[in-house]
Amino acid sequence: MVESARYYQESIQVSASREASFQAIATGMDRWWTQTTEGGLGKVGDRVTARFPPDYGHWTFEATVFDEVSRIEMVCVDAHHKVDGQPKEIDKEWLGTKIIWHFESIGDKTGITMTHDGLTPTLNCWDICLDGWNHFFRSSLKAYLDGEEPSPHRSAA
Repeated sequence: MVESARYYQESIQVSASREASFQAIATGMDRWWTQTTEGGLGKVGDRVTARFPPDYGHWTFEATVFDEVSRIEMVCVDAHHKVDGQPKEIDKEWLGTKIIWHFESIGDKTGITMTHDGLTPTLNCWDICLDGWNHFFRSSLKAYLDGEEPSPHRSAA
């Protein structure tokens, strides 16, 4: 298990089933993370790209573990993060980091633990990414899986 003090790690409990929760990560990121998501995860080796228009960045992840309804692990294989006023190194900081999703039944709820292995306080993007994950994971995904209105990143019309 990854040490939570060294990486971003949070847990939520939702009213959706494990199956629905798992699918929200595997194929439904456009509903809670960013509406401009391409691809999806159905097996090891599949890729998904999360884009944040107009030009905040994009990240492509490849599934390295895909255990239906219990665990997804994905590694960042392409990273572009543009943040005005930040050092250029921020652009590729997620490259090689791993996001681990763990799903478990807790009574009539589903527990989801998300660990971003490699997202550490030493990175330039730490504060920005912490705010982002707290919003998209703890608020938007939770709302989506509780049948409420999620708040994914929306592209400007």
